[in-house]
Amino acid sequence: MFMNNIKVVLGKLTFTNKIYKIFEIKTINFLDEVSQEIFNNKKYSKYTDIITFAFFIRKKNLIKISKDYKNKDRMIGRGVAYHVAPSNIPTNFAYSLVFGLLSGNNNVVRLPSKNFIQINILCKIFYKILKKKKYLELRKRICLIKYERSDEISSELSKRADIRLIWGGDETINQFQKYATSPRCIDLKFANRYSISIIDANKLVKLSDNNLKNIVNRFYNDSYTMDQKGCSSPQALIWIGKDKKKIKDKFFNTLSEIADKKYNIDLAVANNKIASLSLAAIKSEINFISEHKNFNLVRIKLKKISKKIEKIHPHFGTFVEIDINKLDELNKIISKKLQTISFYGIDKKKIYDLVFKYGVLGVDRIVPIGRSLDMDIEWDGYDLIAALSRIVGK
Repeated sequence: MFMNNIKVVLGKLTFTNKIYKIFEIKTINFLDEVSQEIFNNKKYSKYTDIITFAFFIRKKNLIKISKDYKNKDRMIGRGVAYHVAPSNIPTNFAYSLVFGLLSGNNNVVRLPSKNFIQINILCKIFYKILKKKKYLELRKRICLIKYERSDEISSELSKRADIRLIWGGDETINQFQKYATSPRCIDLKFANRYSISIIDANKLVKLSDNNLKNIVNRFYNDSYTMDQKGCSSPQALIWIGKDKKKIKDKFFNTLSEIADKKYNIDLAVANNKIASLSLAAIKSEINFISEHKNFNLVRIKLKKISKKIEKIHPHFGTFVEIDINKLDELNKIISKKLQTISFYGIDKKKIYDLVFKYGVLGVDRIVPIGRSLDMDIEWDGYDLIAALSRIVGK
């Protein structure tokens, strides 16, 4: 039987027919208790991704988000949500579970095979809070599992799902599309994407050294936290403004100094960095110059703008650089693969206006530098609560 090869980490692998309204108060209270448990334990403070997660699931924040749904009294879950978490982002499984719970669904979450410490921490906290008698019913709506890659298991779980959230990228999506699902099953597919940052050099040059370091530190957090492997981590830095060379060098020198102190680049990372940089040169078919002082930071300088930058993803502190003279030139870069634009020194509305002016296929998020990795209800162009629930018409 396929279930014999599944390790149940939390909950029971059962499939209930009962569903719930969105933003039920008991669900919100549970998540708020998880948030408090994280904030009240100092040993979790070093895990910035866990702290960010705790901040998101605070009761105050969830109540605020719920107010955006005018028809929430008529919105209800779809059934069983089968979540396939990505292997490179430790807390993604938890966010996906939260989206499934808030939208009124029962949830089966496949955890990454890699043993991230953050996953172990969050699973222990979930278990601790769910043991409380008041969350007996909620406990039935959560099942966290692990299993080795298996067509049989993935196929059987897909047949039982009313929704599938497939976070693993293009290869995983293509594989899961082969499995039969029920006719009304809805798939939310999160494909391979890339992201960029854009900085106005004229604004950056006016900053004090301390303020510049603060901006660079935010950029470091966006980029190095997950080795640039997150779809929202910036792969390229677009510079706009005059006399950019001096401030660009200062920006990257500061970034290198921060990476020297914070970033652990061992032999395996170094080898992967060299290999991926070589592969990028072959795949992209773009002429570029790479430059580095320390191996924790590589700058790839392009001579001309090209949409082909979507093929340059070397990771591990490697950044494509492009100079533009005016914001409209971004249109020459944007492809459907572009997910997030993070920015500094630029009016956010002007970037929005550009997206709609040219009707571009890419760009689902526009956020300040330092916010690239923040998960939200709106992701990859989906309103996740609306997509994961159904509305009962009048």
